[in-house]
Amino acid sequence: MMNSSQKVASLYKIQREKRKLNKKRKFAFPKLSRLLIYGLLAYLVFTFSHGFYQAYHLKQEIKVLEAKLSKVKEDNMTLEQELEYSQTPEAIEKIAREKLGLIKPGETVILRAREAQQ
Repeated sequence: MMNSSQKVASLYKIQREKRKLNKKRKFAFPKLSRLLIYGLLAYLVFTFSHGFYQAYHLKQEIKVLEAKLSKVKEDNMTLEQELEYSQTPEAIEKIAREKLGLIKPGETVILRAREAQQ
């Protein structure tokens, strides 16, 4: 039989062996493997962050282009209304009187003195 000091010594020996095994398990991955894993993680983080950055800028550009499109549509609508008006008899008569100086038969033209000199 073992006395108490022998039991304590054997317990210490068992504990030391367990610590050695734990240390070996702790360094199961060699440094190169850990380096590769960290490199892969860094690459993935960079790739995803770059993709999110590009997506953000594309969304901003889409907003700007949609605003420009809206402005162009408004301008187009205004021009279409002006075109429709310019084809009416009232607009044609207005242009003929103001730009070409035409008058209707039987009308009398009165010019101001400044207009007559020019």
